[in-house]
Amino acid sequence: MNRTPLRPAVLFVVVSLLASLACGATGLAFPRTVVDGLGNEVHLETPPRRIFSTGLAMDNMVLTLVDPARVVGVTRFATDPAMGSYVADQVAPHMILVDALSPEYIVAADPDLVLVAVWNDPDSVEQVRRLGYPVYTFTDFNTVEDGLNNLLRLGELTGEEEAAAALVAEFRTRAGRISDLIADRPRPTVLYYNSWGSTVGSGTVLDDVIRYAGGINVVSAMGIEGWPQIDYELILHTNPEVIITDSGEAFVEQLKGDPLLASVAAVQSGKVYHIDHTDALDHRIILAIEQLAEVLHAEVFAGAAQ
Repeated sequence: MNRTPLRPAVLFVVVSLLASLACGATGLAFPRTVVDGLGNEVHLETPPRRIFSTGLAMDNMVLTLVDPARVVGVTRFATDPAMGSYVADQVAPHMILVDALSPEYIVAADPDLVLVAVWNDPDSVEQVRRLGYPVYTFTDFNTVEDGLNNLLRLGELTGEEEAAAALVAEFRTRAGRISDLIADRPRPTVLYYNSWGSTVGSGTVLDDVIRYAGGINVVSAMGIEGWPQIDYELILHTNPEVIITDSGEAFVEQLKGDPLLASVAAVQSGKVYHIDHTDALDHRIILAIEQLAEVLHAEVFAGAAQ
């Protein structure tokens, strides 16, 4: 039987399709070049299979997006949920555990992608880069959107764009539900305060958490940025309706029972709360937002649950 030869264009499409199927979803659209937060180009010929993460924020993201078999190194913090790890059960025996970026461990692991943060030692980062390893630097961790963008960028680096986009979409769906439920509700004033005497102003993830949850951060409303140390005078001056902390229930009781804070509205009404998951720097921050929203707008969420 005579067979009509495939035209070159058709043959190319068929071969490309078969190659894509053989590689799986992560084999699409490589090689690719991604620009990191410092403007450095990171060139990847294929989806990385030996990823080394040097910061807990990246540990949490990469072990959520990719098979642990593709990760050769993470920080020791990744093994400890008490330190903010959400992926302790994904850490495998083959992974090298580090306290910080170490060129020696990088060489030992021979990764095809190294994930670093802007706070890693720049000399060590440059040394790893000079050794020829692809290094991507994450620079922004200050807002909820920063965390979502970092997740999307990691999806681009690893070839897991769809998985990253799905996690971001889930965040936006859940955040949108909160926004709809509290749209017509008054926004209570909120102060974050921890056992180290710190609060949060604008330009922080927790400031975003308060806003997403339907509150007004009294500190950022004063034009204060970052993580300043404060004294009781500011708490008395702002007189928040709600005080939140992530320092534990014992600290909550300490604040409630402190006679110096007895005149503060939040203390008088008993609205001092511990909030979990405030250390999440990716899509998981929705857990803190949901918990706080249910505290600030309890009546609405009680009704929605029925």
